[in-house]
Amino acid sequence: MKKTAGTLLIFLLLTSFYGAAQVPITKVDWEAFMAKQALKWDNISTDYYSGVILGNGLLGTNIYKKSDSAIRFDIGRSDVVDQRGDLYPNLGNLYTKARLPIGYFSVKTSGKIIGADITLDIYNAEAKGTISTSKGQIKFSALVPATQNVIRIVLDATDGEPSVILNWNPGRSISPRLLQSYPTDKPADFPDNPPVKKTMQNGFQIYNQPLLNKGGYATAYKIAGTKNHSEVLVSVGYDGHNTLNENEEAVNSIKQFEKDNNAIASHKNWWHNYYKRSFVALPDKRMENFYWIQLYKLASVTRADKPMVDLVGPWTAPTPWPAIWWNLNTQLTYSPIFTANQLELGQSLFKTLQQNKQNLIDNVPQKWRYNSAAIGRSSSYDLVSPITEEHIKSGHFEPSNLVWTMFYYYQCYAYSKDERVLKDEVFPLLKRSTNFLIHLLTKDENGKYHFPMSHSPEYKDAEDANYTLASLHWALETLVKTNAQLHLGDPDVDKWNEILKNLTPYPIGESGFLIGKDVPLNSSHRHYSHLLMVYPYYLVNWEQKNNRDLIERSLHNWLSQKGAHAGYSFTGSSSIYSSMGNGDKAYESLNTLFDKYMQPNTLYKESGPVIETPLAAAASIQEMLLQSWGNKIRVFPAIPSSWKNITFKQWRAEGAFLIDADRQNDHTTFIQIESLAGGSCVLVTDMDNFSITSNKRKSFDYITTTEGGKTIIRIDSMAPTEVIQVRAKDYPQKTSAKVDYSLYENWSWGIQKNSKSK
Repeated sequence: MKKTAGTLLIFLLLTSFYGAAQVPITKVDWEAFMAKQALKWDNISTDYYSGVILGNGLLGTNIYKKSDSAIRFDIGRSDVVDQRGDLYPNLGNLYTKARLPIGYFSVKTSGKIIGADITLDIYNAEAKGTISTSKGQIKFSALVPATQNVIRIVLDATDGEPSVILNWNPGRSISPRLLQSYPTDKPADFPDNPPVKKTMQNGFQIYNQPLLNKGGYATAYKIAGTKNHSEVLVSVGYDGHNTLNENEEAVNSIKQFEKDNNAIASHKNWWHNYYKRSFVALPDKRMENFYWIQLYKLASVTRADKPMVDLVGPWTAPTPWPAIWWNLNTQLTYSPIFTANQLELGQSLFKTLQQNKQNLIDNVPQKWRYNSAAIGRSSSYDLVSPITEEHIKSGHFEPSNLVWTMFYYYQCYAYSKDERVLKDEVFPLLKRSTNFLIHLLTKDENGKYHFPMSHSPEYKDAEDANYTLASLHWALETLVKTNAQLHLGDPDVDKWNEILKNLTPYPIGESGFLIGKDVPLNSSHRHYSHLLMVYPYYLVNWEQKNNRDLIERSLHNWLSQKGAHAGYSFTGSSSIYSSMGNGDKAYESLNTLFDKYMQPNTLYKESGPVIETPLAAAASIQEMLLQSWGNKIRVFPAIPSSWKNITFKQWRAEGAFLIDADRQNDHTTFIQIESLAGGSCVLVTDMDNFSITSNKRKSFDYITTTEGGKTIIRIDSMAPTEVIQVRAKDYPQKTSAKVDYSLYENWSWGIQKNSKSK
């Protein structure tokens, strides 16, 4: 280890400071760059997973082929769920509160469909294309306005296609799980909701679907145009509690769109501003395209004022999973928003937790409701998913789902440094979720705390399950730290410290971390539930040299047992490899995911749509380029050897820092750190010969150390809005990283007849 300290004198004017900076995000040619991220189709299939997807966080459409002579436009609304829990109290929410399909438009063609030319322009969130038939063409465009709850579809029949023939097909109003062959828990007597009521009102066609118990939902649409040209406006209203008029909601949404002359411009402006919060360019076009598409999908499936994300989002499809899952899916879905500088998207989850806090409390046995909260495996948007005393006695329950979710709620604070959020929102709910785990603990004769039999997700039941032990470790450490930081004087702090001191060690065997006490991982396991202490908690990490062998053995044992691995197995392994600084293995894991599991439109399936895995892969890409945990910001910590030039801008790090960085010819050449809230910054980089400048100070102290081939730079007392640049002296100051594609340079997602070359 080498350690130096110095005081830097700076004699640069503010203008010259910025003049020497790399190209700022505002100077990116966004139109040209984002054009390269578009999805393209020269053919169209009957597959939901190759369809053209559009959404605004509530409404969505997926466009694909219905048959050889029809195109379908699926219509979905994320929060439309059944409401028959009172009628069937002994059935689970996968049936009584399930997501319900809305329906689809079918566009009949006169000839047989023989090809397509379609572009999904994610920068403008608009699809345009031509469907070629044996007799002519049908051209279309579609978008879901960002600021209006309506879907707009424009259709033109040309050449030998004589007209546009459009029909609405209501979806069957019953839990999609009931219609799948996979589930074994299907009820014998479970009727559909009442028949659809079809009406026409002042030019609006309305299909009202009553719910069996209460409320209903309505699809309203209006078609204007001629025989060969149609503009379709469609909206969906929903009333889950007999308090609203779903017909009026749908009709009024269309009327509001028609009155707004700036709706399309506002839509494009919203999306442009959304993307411009951060930037990344990679030498691998397949991976770069994929990353930007995931940002597109995130804003398509949720917004701060829209519902949280379930497993489907606004694109309904036959599925056995018409709900929200809490033992991995929710956590992975929201994992990329922090580094991407899109914190506001997390509000859909965090508001849902706060608004349904009483239901989280009522999910635990009554004797513990005075100070605890929890959630079971799956729920609807009301978060009702009890863990009963019977579940606990059976040993087949997942105690720490809510704690793992709270890890991401805490990230909202860690990346923003908003202490109000930490004090008023995160800390109280984290304490309640931790108390539930504490109630489960027992103490042995040696004073060690243990967990009873519980379930490690997707594998087996075990005492002292590492899934729960790791979550409790993280929760207790975070509570203790927050109590000290905010000077809360919480009366339970001594208890937390005592449990931390005496909590039983993680069960470990010859092959590494076990599932739990006396339960080895000896068969294939798709989930990394037994490895949460490694990722994402980083409680056991690569910087702890005495733990490196344990991490390697555990990872090897998990990955070597094949057969049950799923897509998210490879996002998890990629992230763990990145935490080890192994960029090539991290990249290999992601390529396995892309080659074996990813669908043409970057959706993902396991017996039905499950939205989290591609979004988790976006976080895995981020972690190769930037990691911030353990009070350090690691720039380019795990770069694949084939990636020579990279740039990213305004990626957010813990501590409320915005980071820009360039890499040229396999060397980091430039890092910019903008402090949004002030405080100390510890930067880890491979630069060893550099200069540092600030826009606020002519001189400041910093400390550098070297360890393991990395330079660690500590800068204390950064002021809010201070910008510090670290520049390699070996590279010209005015040279910005130019990122040309060297891998998959002809790639685009979608469907193309010709093979996509590397």
